[in-house]
Amino acid sequence: MSWRLHLTNQAISQLNIIDSTPPLLATWLDRQRVLFYELQTGTSAGEGTHTPPETNERQSDTWQVFTTNLTAPDGTYLPILQTQKLTTYATDDGRMRLYHTGHADLYLHTDGKEFTLDNAGASNFVAVALDRLLGIIAALDENGKLYVYQQHILVGAFDMGLPLLPDLYPGVAISRGGGSLFVTDGQIIILTDSGGKIRKKINTHYLARFMSCSPDGRYLITCDMDSGVIRVYDGQDLTLIHQRFAIDLVAEASQIQLLADLPSDTAAINTLTISNDGIIAFSMTGIVCVTNITHMDELPRPQALL
Repeated sequence: MSWRLHLTNQAISQLNIIDSTPPLLATWLDRQRVLFYELQTGTSAGEGTHTPPETNERQSDTWQVFTTNLTAPDGTYLPILQTQKLTTYATDDGRMRLYHTGHADLYLHTDGKEFTLDNAGASNFVAVALDRLLGIIAALDENGKLYVYQQHILVGAFDMGLPLLPDLYPGVAISRGGGSLFVTDGQIIILTDSGGKIRKKINTHYLARFMSCSPDGRYLITCDMDSGVIRVYDGQDLTLIHQRFAIDLVAEASQIQLLADLPSDTAAINTLTISNDGIIAFSMTGIVCVTNITHMDELPRPQALL
């Protein structure tokens, strides 16, 4: 299974693998319009346009109707919606929503109530992630400190020792249930738990961007912004296990349309995500590619000397 689609001449805004029946790829052409494709075949499965209401009152009926309709064709709630004013994250059942309105301002809506999360003095969260199962929240501030919340309760603020230099790409990812948290400044990747205990820390030796983990935490995926190489790590110990040039994966994928262009050799990766089964979805400019780690080069794992 490997396919590609040329959808637009503009960069794709966002890709989400949706665990629906059948599994879908949500492809955001911009902040409001999303196209759905069957993950295995690339067959069109519908589309949607989500225009936020003008009101800023998130407790209003208008806003609640808007968020209730943020779903895939089968009713599965979409994991994230980005607008000019805020980023909205949702749990699987849609009962809990996290709002990041900028700076270090986080709000959690659950059971009809909205809570302001304690930012413990942070001035800016540069990366945020929500566990879609239990509602564990991870936020990375501009000083490399990781804030972990169990729903609206601050568990702790943990110094990850990341320098967060200018022109790097900070990121945070969290597995379902919050068992594994991944933090990066773009050059260092850290595996930690929800209690701030660091399990593993590696230097990437390249400029990493779009770090994402599979929902079960089995895989961690990044891309090299300089060379265009996609790399997959073992989520348990951060061992590098697969890699390949993104342009080669696109060229090898089956072309869904009769007429479609390949991205240029210098095209950058815009979005990147991975499933529990090792299915990888990424975009280069307006071209979306879905492939599998079996199409990548497998790297030998270090073996203990006898």
